[in-house]
Amino acid sequence: MNNQVFDHNGNEIAIEAFHPGEFLQEEIEERNLLKKDVALALGILPHHLSEIFAGKRHISARLAVKLEKLLGISSHYWLGLQMEFDLYQAKQQEALV
Repeated sequence: MNNQVFDHNGNEIAIEAFHPGEFLQEEIEERNLLKKDVALALGILPHHLSEIFAGKRHISARLAVKLEKLLGISSHYWLGLQMEFDLYQAKQQEALV
């Protein structure tokens, strides 16, 4: 599978991966949900949710399932975002990107 992105001149555009916590935060804010209520529904501390937003904690399979139930967004999607971010980070560390 080729994940390259090109501009209108055919030049490759470097796309930087983002932590899924950024998307989660945007989704919660877009739905006007209170962060403390989301944390409670997910069974985590509000501080842990903030750490996910900041990219300091990963989205686990169990949390992905809880997010699917809460937000109606596939657990596979959440895990896919996390996996892509982790791979991007690993490649950056190995200077393969």
